[in-house]
Amino acid sequence: MQENFYFTFMTSILQIALLALIAVSFALVVGVPVVFATPNGWSENKGIVFSGLSLWFLLVFTVGIVNSFVI
Repeated sequence: MQENFYFTFMTSILQIALLALIAVSFALVVGVPVVFATPNGWSENKGIVFSGLSLWFLLVFTVGIVNSFVI
């Protein structure tokens, strides 16, 4: 019974992390070109873009690590 709970819990964490990765990826795909297209967009929004990229890398590694526990 405990093993089934562990598998369900880790699968749920994987699904949430993967959903977050997809959402951040979509936001970056839409947001980065908009930042570059606006006048002075890069100099004003550089921190937001780097924060989004940092979050994206963190989620990629999180999904990879959690996936190794699920499979």
